[in-house]
Amino acid sequence: MIPLRRSVALLAATFVLLSACSSGSNREVARVGETVVTEGDIGGLYAEDTLPVDEELRSTIFALIAKQVLIDGMQVDFGATLDDTKVQSVYDALVSQMEANNLTPGDFLGFSGAGLGMVRFNAEISVLRITAINGLVAQPGYLDTLFAAPAAITTVCAKHILVATEEEAQAVRVRLEAGEDFATVATEVSTDTSSTGGDLGCTTASTYVEPFAAAILDAPLNEVTGPVESEFGWHVIIVTERTVPTRDEVIADPVGSIPTTELNALWQEWFNAKLQAATVELKPAYGTWSAVGIVPPES
Repeated sequence: MIPLRRSVALLAATFVLLSACSSGSNREVARVGETVVTEGDIGGLYAEDTLPVDEELRSTIFALIAKQVLIDGMQVDFGATLDDTKVQSVYDALVSQMEANNLTPGDFLGFSGAGLGMVRFNAEISVLRITAINGLVAQPGYLDTLFAAPAAITTVCAKHILVATEEEAQAVRVRLEAGEDFATVATEVSTDTSSTGGDLGCTTASTYVEPFAAAILDAPLNEVTGPVESEFGWHVIIVTERTVPTRDEVIADPVGSIPTTELNALWQEWFNAKLQAATVELKPAYGTWSAVGIVPPES
C-alpha cells in the first residue's frame, strides 16, 4: 500500500490555515507543463465530507503534482505512458481486498477521510513505479553494474553451523566430513538459535554480511565449506542451491529478479531527480513549490 502522505517524498511539516477545496471545482491550483491540477482533483481523492486543509491540503497538492511530474518523466525517459488498463487492474484488486475485509478506503489505506479516488491514486503510483523500474533496468549500463556485484541477484540456499572459535569450527568440519548429520551437529553446537538445524533457507546472498556472502557465492554445491569468519563468529557452511537470473530474465521480470531494496533505491533516485528538475507553477495562495514539499504561504 502507498498512503498518500508517503507516496512520493518527505512533505513539509508546517501549518497555515487554508480554506477547504470544493470537490467539484475546476479552479486551477497548479500547472505542470500543459497539465492543470484543480481543486476538483484534490477533492476527488477524499470522501465528500472530509476535504483537506492546512498541511494535509499541501501534502495532497504535492502528491498530485508529483504524480504528473513522474508521468511526464516516464514519457520523456522511456517513451511510456500510464497504462489505464493496468491501473484499473491494480485498483480492482485493491478494492476487492478492501471489501473482503469490510473496510472503508480510509481504514484500508490508514488515511483518515480517504475516498475511492485515493485508492485509485495508489493504483496509479504502483503502476508508475513498475513502469519506471522496467525502463530503468533496461537502460544501457545498468545490467553491467548489477551483474558486476552478483550478490544482489544471486539466490542461495544454504545452511551453517556457527561457533565461537576457528578450532571449534574445524572440529565441526571434521565431524561433518566423517558423515555426521548436519542438523544434529547444528542443534548440538551452533550458537545460531534463529535457524532450525542450521538451515538458513533460500535468499539473496546480499542479505548476509560480506564475508559470509562471499563464501556462499563461491562455495561448491553440497560440500562442506569453511571455516569462514564473520563478525558473528566462525561458520561451517553447506550451499545446496545457487541461482543467478540471466540478463533477459532480469529485463523480463525485474521485480521478481532484483531485491526490493535495490528496486526501491533505483525508483527513489529517479523520482527525486525528476522532482528536483520539475518546473511547476503553483498558485501563491497555496504556497511555494519545492521538490521536498510545498512551503506554506507567508501569513
